[in-house]
Amino acid sequence: MQGRVDVSEQVRELRDVARRARRLALSVSNGDRSQLLGHAEELEQQALALEEQGSNTGLAAPPPRVVQEQVRVQQQQQHETGPPAEPDEPKEKG
Repeated sequence: MQGRVDVSEQVRELRDVARRARRLALSVSNGDRSQLLGHAEELEQQALALEEQGSNTGLAAPPPRVVQEQVRVQQQQQHETGPPAEPDEPKEKG
């Protein structure tokens, strides 16, 4: 039972650090942002590999939360930059 807790906790910690890196990426320059986002992606991959390793050995881990986090980051970015511009509508003639 100890192994299950350790794997689950490690996966949660990796994903937590990845979330923090993404959050921090919103407040830094473009060069630093891409580095932080790359680091967050590496952490997510490590968490995924650890989950797969755990499932192969019979240890359970929580399902990935990558999609939820990506949606949240996109929503936050849209909030900071405003809604997308409306396309120009063609003017009617005559």
